[in-house]
Amino acid sequence: MIRRLKCPLVCAAALCLMGLFAAGASAQTDEEIRVLIAKAGDEKDYPGAGHVAVFERSDVTVEGTGLAHYRRHMLTKILTGAGGLAKAAIRFDYDPASNFIEVESIRIFRKDGPVEKVELAAVRDLFAPASMIYWGGRMKVVQLPRLSVGDAVEVRTYKKGFEIAYLGGEQDEMAAPDAAGRTAEGGASTADDAAAMGETGESAAGGQHGEAAGGDERYIPPMRGHFYDVVYFQDAYPIKEKRYDLHMPKDKPIQYRVYNGSLFSAQRFDDAGTHYSWWLEDVPAHEEEPRSAEAPDIVPKLVLATLSSWHEKSKWFAAIHDTIYKDNEEIRALVKDLTAGLKSDIDKVAALQHWAAQEIRYSGVSMGKGEGYTHHPGTMSYHDRCGVCKDKAGMLITLMRSAGYDVWPALTMAGSRVEEVPADQFNHSVVAWRHRDGTFTMLDPTWVPYSTELWSSAEQEQNFVIGTPEGEGLMITPYSPPEQHVLRVVSRGSIDREGNLDGTLRIEGTKYMDQRMRRWLGTHKRDDLRAYVEAWLAAISPGVEISKLAIGDPLDFKKQFALDVTYRVPRYGAAAGGTLDFASPAWRLGFGRTPLLTAASVVEVEKRKLPLFLWNTQTYECDETISIPSGLKPRELSKKSEKSGEYAAYAMERSFGGTSVKNTGKVLVKRRMIPAASYPEFRGAIKEANEYATRRVVFEREGGLR
Repeated sequence: MIRRLKCPLVCAAALCLMGLFAAGASAQTDEEIRVLIAKAGDEKDYPGAGHVAVFERSDVTVEGTGLAHYRRHMLTKILTGAGGLAKAAIRFDYDPASNFIEVESIRIFRKDGPVEKVELAAVRDLFAPASMIYWGGRMKVVQLPRLSVGDAVEVRTYKKGFEIAYLGGEQDEMAAPDAAGRTAEGGASTADDAAAMGETGESAAGGQHGEAAGGDERYIPPMRGHFYDVVYFQDAYPIKEKRYDLHMPKDKPIQYRVYNGSLFSAQRFDDAGTHYSWWLEDVPAHEEEPRSAEAPDIVPKLVLATLSSWHEKSKWFAAIHDTIYKDNEEIRALVKDLTAGLKSDIDKVAALQHWAAQEIRYSGVSMGKGEGYTHHPGTMSYHDRCGVCKDKAGMLITLMRSAGYDVWPALTMAGSRVEEVPADQFNHSVVAWRHRDGTFTMLDPTWVPYSTELWSSAEQEQNFVIGTPEGEGLMITPYSPPEQHVLRVVSRGSIDREGNLDGTLRIEGTKYMDQRMRRWLGTHKRDDLRAYVEAWLAAISPGVEISKLAIGDPLDFKKQFALDVTYRVPRYGAAAGGTLDFASPAWRLGFGRTPLLTAASVVEVEKRKLPLFLWNTQTYECDETISIPSGLKPRELSKKSEKSGEYAAYAMERSFGGTSVKNTGKVLVKRRMIPAASYPEFRGAIKEANEYATRRVVFEREGGLR
């Protein structure tokens, strides 16, 4: 077993109390556990599920320093062969720099058989797989004996420490490792931690790694004396019982709120402290849908914190970065060079941000203590030329402060809400530029490579907290209407008497859609760029042939970026029996399976249970003229179609001018989040726009085509 260091006398009472509550919460006999396993049901009770959590219980005791001790007791019943295979190995991810985990016991309740103990000597302590962020995270992994349908796996763990908000959250400790290498409990490490494990990075479960190097100090949260947690009460599998018990010192109040549903709860107090319980029973599996809102915005969750307000967090975040952003002679020379000849502050800031965005490669390496929640010093990022979002933000702050601007670090959550309870709920770090009138302009060097925007409009209506000495509250970025993010397609072409189409396309964007164009095309491999664009144009016709292709310079932000294509499609129009019919190439391009109008590809399902999340608002604009042989006239020409709604709108026109057909119009995606109840209306507008825009128009004349 892992040997723990003796605790100081000041925390002995807390640990004693923790042990008493943990024992009381889990005082069930094996016979009682077998009854719960039997009552949990079988495959027919949970269609599509491979396993069911009979219970997941967390018992958390918090010391006065904020150090938290977690005892978790989990029981999982296997429902199918696939479920048994998914649980063949159990993985517990942890961060040696901020938390420690011990697997206390693993038992298998065999169906109609004995209780089988899994030897803990089989638990291996390894480096966790990593990609782009190399902070030395570790994992404890154990291979289980073969599991059969009806078996149940019981796991008890002990953990202490805190989670880095960038990487962590309440996740399934019993999740088997998947192909993507996702972790159950993320975190960071120091180089010394990695070296302590030896060159192979492997140790037996019985080793002393995690505690021997420095006691409990490393596990006390950065905001000493404070505690927070975010607990989700629904997961991708069904749960019979989910419980969270919390024991707080008498003098440490905590605020909490339940979101996205309701929970059972209880509270009591005694001489030892205040004791809280929250639980939920018979929780169905959370079933994701394509492009749905993030789970934290949907599943029942408990958010709790000892902080009084976000202002308190803001002051702390500013204070820990007080000396981080010092420049040096090289950085001052760089700032002078980047801003030379620029007159306006906006132009200067844009130049500085583009340098931080383009020149600091996204690759995270550990700086040791403080990694994960503090920015790297600007001088370090300048030297290393790499870092994650927080380090890019730190580099930009260093550059801007060197240039004389009043800038501060900020935290945000890309993709989902940050709730009012001041618990860390962030996955991203950005920059706030404060003006003389006290207002802020938000900057994001991580999300704006290849962008003309200072702040990505994929981050509109997004919560953030700025760290300043005065303290700031929870804020939200403004809504950005679709009229600002236009993807414009200018199409010119001609169709001959045999239906062959020769045409040109010019595709360009504004603001966020300009960034998408620069990224799609400017970062693509040049040797297969033609094939990539041909895949787009296949929406016009699978037989498309590109004869000429040109794109702008993705890093020239003073010029409009565009894609220019000259193409041909043999037999595009159907010419027979005195008629010629065809559909608009430009509208087909938008409503085909291309990224140019995302909304067109996400309305296949008739109904949704979850909100649709599109990240950005958008306008798709068409300006098209197609010449046709003389002597033809349209059999029927529906001249206009339009529809207006809260989430989508369109207005289109089609006209005939003797020898040419003109198609013009716009499709507007007005919100990035479409509630499930409003999805039918949204879908209806997009479907109606598609039907009108891509309708084949028939032209005819007496005597047929000659």
